[in-house]
Amino acid sequence: MHPLKEKIALITGASSGIGRSMAYQLAMRGCELILIARRKEKLQEVRLEILKDYPLTVVHLLVYDVNDPNLYIELKKNWSKIDILINNAGLALGRDKFEATNFDEQMQVLSTNITASFKMVHTYLPGMLERESGDIINLCSVAGHLTYQGGAIYCASKHAVSAFTKSVREETAGRNVRVMQISPGMVETEFSKVRFHGDQKAADAVYSNMNPITPDDIARMMVFMLEQPRHVTIDEIITMATDQGAPTYVVRRNS
Repeated sequence: MHPLKEKIALITGASSGIGRSMAYQLAMRGCELILIARRKEKLQEVRLEILKDYPLTVVHLLVYDVNDPNLYIELKKNWSKIDILINNAGLALGRDKFEATNFDEQMQVLSTNITASFKMVHTYLPGMLERESGDIINLCSVAGHLTYQGGAIYCASKHAVSAFTKSVREETAGRNVRVMQISPGMVETEFSKVRFHGDQKAADAVYSNMNPITPDDIARMMVFMLEQPRHVTIDEIITMATDQGAPTYVVRRNS
């Protein structure tokens, strides 16, 4: 039997991008899924896509923003036991220098990337430790290791996620709970469209004339982390597109 078969996996930010790809990959391996995102119609599309190819998959949809306190009330009441937590939901808004940013927007970034991520781990880690079984993957970023102009708050948030993951990894060592992170560079998702407040032209320019990583690429790496024998923990995967040498250094080719 596949090592992930019949595991219960919770994925945040599951309506698109990496979360959507990860949902499909885990369905392929026989997991029961709890998918969380704000957009009901998009979540329903994900479920239909999965059930078309894997009709026996159990897929639960929770339509919430990860910052909504009611989400955690429902999780504790109805979904207290999971085997796999994919902390995927994240946010970046704008590329202005810090003095020109909308501070309320930046606090939303911190709430989504840090507070909600930490709260999700706090919700499920005690049960995993009690059962001595469980896997957590936090979505970090190369921005959690390096910095760039116009990314002060986003970089700070991902540095926090990285430090948090490493600390919890140390705290849980030897207890059969694996706490891991993956830190991608440029992945072509809705991330840039959201960052530029819906400006599709600006978002398209981010990935123009280069080959970015795809959500499926990241999902395959995450599955690789989960499929390792229990005595093996892939602490972190740092990955960038071959055309990307650093967060803001990208080799672009003529179209």
